[in-house]
Amino acid sequence: MTVQLTIIGMGQIGTSVGLALTGNKDKVTRFGHDRELSIAKRAQAMGAVDKVFINLPAAVENANIVLMALPMDQIRDTLQVIGPCLQENTVVMDTSLGKTAVAGWAKEFLPPDRHYVGLIPAVNPLYLHEAERGTHAAHADLFTKGLMAIVAPQGTVGAAIKLATDFSSLLGAAPFFIDLMEADVMMTSL
Repeated sequence: MTVQLTIIGMGQIGTSVGLALTGNKDKVTRFGHDRELSIAKRAQAMGAVDKVFINLPAAVENANIVLMALPMDQIRDTLQVIGPCLQENTVVMDTSLGKTAVAGWAKEFLPPDRHYVGLIPAVNPLYLHEAERGTHAAHADLFTKGLMAIVAPQGTVGAAIKLATDFSSLLGAAPFFIDLMEADVMMTSL
């Protein structure tokens, strides 16, 4: 059985996630969505996703994992739109900088038995000084030999945390755990 992953936001991080999972097609079916269809189509042409959805609710309705690789100012609205469409036990993850705010929005907009876990990727050191961003800056090994901070709000079920840990490992990153406040302090000090 494969897991359905829907990536919302096909910039550098979202496209790199899809590319990193290319060798795991037996485990993960990758769907993509971006506000700009041309960006999503470019990610698909690069091999980062198996299918592109224009309609955001349709993109997430059967997902086991939803990864929001979005700017902070788009996350609240996205959670509000997708919340009612998620199946039971879907794990929603994000790669934004403000984990306390996102956790609050997830609590507000995700129905019971849908779970939020935040991720903070520290990318492969080979790409630390790369200036380009966006889909063109995506790399299949962007997370290899990097770190992935896992931020789970208090009360998050163990299965969701394990899924985030396994997901991080599939990307090639070494997972580690921090709490919401540590994450926000860490990100504001950069």
